[in-house]
Amino acid sequence: MDKIINILIVVTLFMTCQPVAQAAGWQRVVPDGYERVATNTGFELYLNRETLAFKVLDRRSGYLWSSNLDEVTPEDRLNRSWTAFARSGISIEYMDSRANTRRASITNAAHELDITLINNGFRGQLTFTEPAITLTVQVTLTADGVQIEVPASGIVEGGSFRLAQLHLYPFFGATRAAQTRGYMLIPDGSGSLITFAEQTNARTMFYGRYYGADLGMRGSFPNNPNSRPPYLLSAPVFGMVHGEGQHAFLSILEHGSAYAELQAHPAGIITQFNFLYNLFIYNESYFQPTNRAGSGVTVIQPQTNTFDIVQHYHFLTGREADYVGLARAYQRFLVDRGVLRAMPATQRDLPLRIEFLGAERERVLFWQRAIPMTTIAHMEEILASLPTQRVEATCYGWQPLGATAPQPLTLRIEGALGSRNDLIALAQTITDRGGHLNLYLDPQAGIVDESGYTRNEVAMAINKAMLQGNHRGMQQLYLNLPAVERRITALKTATRDYNLGLALDGIGFRLYSDFRNETRRNREAMIQAYQELLAENGPFALYRPNAYLWHATRAYYDMPLGDSGYIYTSTSVPFLPIVLAGYIPYYGPALNFSANVEEDLLRHADYGAYPSFFLTHEPTAAMLKTNSNWLYTSAYAQWRDEIEKAYTWLAKLLGPVQGSSIVARSAPFPGVSITDYANGKRIIVNYTTRQITLAGTTIPPRDAVLIERP
Repeated sequence: MDKIINILIVVTLFMTCQPVAQAAGWQRVVPDGYERVATNTGFELYLNRETLAFKVLDRRSGYLWSSNLDEVTPEDRLNRSWTAFARSGISIEYMDSRANTRRASITNAAHELDITLINNGFRGQLTFTEPAITLTVQVTLTADGVQIEVPASGIVEGGSFRLAQLHLYPFFGATRAAQTRGYMLIPDGSGSLITFAEQTNARTMFYGRYYGADLGMRGSFPNNPNSRPPYLLSAPVFGMVHGEGQHAFLSILEHGSAYAELQAHPAGIITQFNFLYNLFIYNESYFQPTNRAGSGVTVIQPQTNTFDIVQHYHFLTGREADYVGLARAYQRFLVDRGVLRAMPATQRDLPLRIEFLGAERERVLFWQRAIPMTTIAHMEEILASLPTQRVEATCYGWQPLGATAPQPLTLRIEGALGSRNDLIALAQTITDRGGHLNLYLDPQAGIVDESGYTRNEVAMAINKAMLQGNHRGMQQLYLNLPAVERRITALKTATRDYNLGLALDGIGFRLYSDFRNETRRNREAMIQAYQELLAENGPFALYRPNAYLWHATRAYYDMPLGDSGYIYTSTSVPFLPIVLAGYIPYYGPALNFSANVEEDLLRHADYGAYPSFFLTHEPTAAMLKTNSNWLYTSAYAQWRDEIEKAYTWLAKLLGPVQGSSIVARSAPFPGVSITDYANGKRIIVNYTTRQITLAGTTIPPRDAVLIERP
């Protein structure tokens, strides 16, 4: 059987090395109706003045990228509306006073279009006549491809209609069914691919707001503790590959992501085309209650969302034209802008992330009492017995009465855990050993019916409701920006001199607008405020940070090691890990909460994620009657051997590649992955239950090896 598997591997490698048929969009001839308006050493830009569509000729390969469909055949089965949508560079949705929505595209709606040629491109001022809505679009060539801008200052709503949504070049790079071998990349979880195919089992397209839906437009979202929510789109990017090793593009949304929604349409859903793009939201309707019985009316938000759009298309060719190349293109973009900074290469132990639950509280008659789950002395004992002394430690539940009690703005420790001096001494010990000790803080969250904030510090939804949610077993209220600033700066000041850091939960992935009059900010303004706040006080360890906070991230906690499992996606890939490898250390979710530790360890080795555990000294039975009963297995005595085994195995693989970036990854055979690092190391992971031999290296079943790259 092993010989058969090895033969199949050789055959697969041979097949993957064969030239792929040229992608369907391959052409050198620019159709009639387009004029060349800009050129540089890498690209040529062509404009259609009638539809505002454009084409980009990649001079390196001769490949021609199109922003729209020039021709529609009967086999495409597009009705009039969809034909206009596919052929137009711009389409909009607009609303009347009753929130009824209609669509207008350039090729099927009365409009005025004024084109101005500018340096390296063109600017178009477009007015749709019936709704009297004007917007300005600017397209310019760059060294990497094309930049598209839609400034807020160029949007005018002149009549009784409101701009609801903008569809910006929705058919850019579109392919017909399976005529082109390739895929779409979406930033779901660690990264996910949608392979081009004739049909799909899915019945709906993929759509998702970057950073999740805006809580400020609803007040609260349904919470089902028995279901796993999908991953948020944490990076404003998407990509498409037209033949691996041939042609690809990466779209990067530099500005406007807070009000952008990614839409991906696999062939077989509505149309026979594969296409994906960003839709931008300017106005939404919402339900405004008018009495306590639940009656109300649907109204349109009073002010149009104000934000600039800056979207980049980077074109890749040859060996860079795959999802690894897309990730590295995004990495270069972030490095050039100072968001990512290279980690120093190190020969030290692989770091191990440990989160301790210090104390939790339970109700006794009319008062609360603290239950010490892991005292400071216990933390010290556990840390001393770990297989490494280089630990990224976080203390959750350090405050008086523990984890689900209000967090103070000073360094006040629950007395049952030990003293403040004990904590400071532990922090010094961990620092001396090359690690970090962080205090857990969720700066946006107040606890319902608890102290620590005033009513005026709670952010307000557009319908006047206070923002609410659930996290870590708590019903929470979410605070406005001044309250968040006060919490972070106060606790940062209180810990600055004691080798204590802060691990910030919530703020990394929770983005909401605030409609309270005194503190009103939309999501774009909130992003800028959070960026400045964390840059001034950081860097921090952050739980699942969105891309706009990576510049202030010292360590990334709970890196997704898969995708949400949507039916139309074909496979998950380590897009995010490839972007961050060598720049920000990232840790996977706690392995003691894993449904399959062996599988997740293989994924850690494959994706370069450092290991994590969530621990207590006392057994979890001691907190069954508390809000932390979601921690169903955490006792160190139960997990000690597993920690030793998991860390020792993973450290042998990932220790030698610390601080090194990922330069290539392939899957030459189902269940086998090869990851190459810039320092010349290679990790081969065998997910299968059979031993395999690859390029002279034998990998046992359900195992991984580290070798030198050939």
